[in-house]
Amino acid sequence: MKHDTVETRKKVAAHRARQIAAGRIALTTYVPTDLLAEIDKIKEQRGVPGRAPIIEEALRLLIEKQHRT
Repeated sequence: MKHDTVETRKKVAAHRARQIAAGRIALTTYVPTDLLAEIDKIKEQRGVPGRAPIIEEALRLLIEKQHRT
């Protein structure tokens, strides 16, 4: 294995460990392309680097709405 690959794997493992230590877990799912396009539009409008904050906010809003009913 090349040195670059080993270093990349170490960095990814360290990132994952920090996320777990912060109480976060990875979530993988499939979404329709039209929904993803809308998420990407919001991402661009807000100038955020990734989709995660948008998806996290949407999940929080859904859960809050569910608790109100």
